[in-house]
Amino acid sequence: MSNDINRLIGTFLDLHEQWEAAPASFDWAALAALATAGAHEYNEGRGPSFHILCLDGMEHDEFHARFLDDSLAAGFDPFKLVRSSAGSAMTPVFSHDSLASAAAGNPWSARMAARLQQLARERADAAMPA
Repeated sequence: MSNDINRLIGTFLDLHEQWEAAPASFDWAALAALATAGAHEYNEGRGPSFHILCLDGMEHDEFHARFLDDSLAAGFDPFKLVRSSAGSAMTPVFSHDSLASAAAGNPWSARMAARLQQLARERADAAMPA
């Protein structure tokens, strides 16, 4: 289990390095495939740390924004709560507060935060009785 997450994180870091080196020729399909694999691990209850390490507290750029979009398309639920490492409390899969703070000074973070706010509104609208 943790080996799978470590492999996913290693792949994420490798892809980010490739994107930084040559953004014009980057293979976005590889990032989408990684987002799908990460969403699968997440949905199986093994991957919250993957999304935390890939998105939380990062200096966001286009790479991170597209990774979030691909993850959401693959079924990642950024509002899901999981048990903390101590097992006694529930905690979000990544910090919305951290993303909101980053959004104040980073346009990519602002785009990501807006995407999550849009998703939250859509869910709230869908939950309202007709």
